[in-house]
Amino acid sequence: LKAWESLAIILYLVIVGAGVGPLFTREGPSGEVDLARVGQVVAVVVGAPLMVLGMFRYLGRRPALQELPEGRSLWSIGFYRVAATVKTLRTEFRTLGCFYLGYAFWESANTAVVSLTGAYVLEQLGMDAGDFIIIALLFVLCAIPGAITSIKIADKEWLSLKASVAGALVLSSVCLCCVSAFVYSSGTGPYVFAIVPFLGFANGWVYPAQRNLLVALIPGGCEAEMMGFFQFSAMSLSWAPSLVFLAMGETTGEYREAILVCPIFWLGGLAVLYFCVDVDKGLEEVEATLDKRFKSGAA
Repeated sequence: LKAWESLAIILYLVIVGAGVGPLFTREGPSGEVDLARVGQVVAVVVGAPLMVLGMFRYLGRRPALQELPEGRSLWSIGFYRVAATVKTLRTEFRTLGCFYLGYAFWESANTAVVSLTGAYVLEQLGMDAGDFIIIALLFVLCAIPGAITSIKIADKEWLSLKASVAGALVLSSVCLCCVSAFVYSSGTGPYVFAIVPFLGFANGWVYPAQRNLLVALIPGGCEAEMMGFFQFSAMSLSWAPSLVFLAMGETTGEYREAILVCPIFWLGGLAVLYFCVDVDKGLEEVEATLDKRFKSGAA
């Protein structure tokens, strides 16, 4: 799925940046606004039919797998289930709960890194939209070998599950710290092209690594519930890096320090992972449930 997502992003950037975009844009800042408008149009024209296809072909009416508890409604059941899952994590699977906490921090930075890097490139380094498209392409392309390397690391057991996630987070943090330290003006801007491939590689590395660790810690018999909470954790702090980045930029008048918001969230998640996630203990917590996982898979 990550490979298909990367391919879709690459096609989008090529179509907007090198295909349709130049036909409708002007020179200067107005051209960047035009390019953003063209990008929105392309996203809607391509995305809307796919959304309709998904809604009516793959998400049609089907029998409910579970009944709503008495006194609950579709409006409240989501909050109830989240609270119930949190209670289960606190009482039975604390290691997995700590993983979710750390994941919420580092995934918020993973989600925001492309958009914040784009703002940094345009505002701090004074580059144009064409430069950003090249940077985005480098990022996405280098994420593919990062993901392949992550899978290879797991297969060959070169690193433990925990160490693999930690390595990706450290590499991501080092990359943006180098950007803040050495790439902060129009004169130093071209050096960003040397750093972005490593940042993309780290981004591709972390996704298989974190899922491998998650799967090891998920108890049998409640995989759907825990994967749902995994997605919930990913979104819970997704707003925070962008908010802090913009607030710092508006306060200081530049984005050199603001770009460090991503390393702060990465390292915050890494601290939780390192100090609170004992993988051996987590495996012991779920050991008694693994027979349920096997039966579920066999079914």
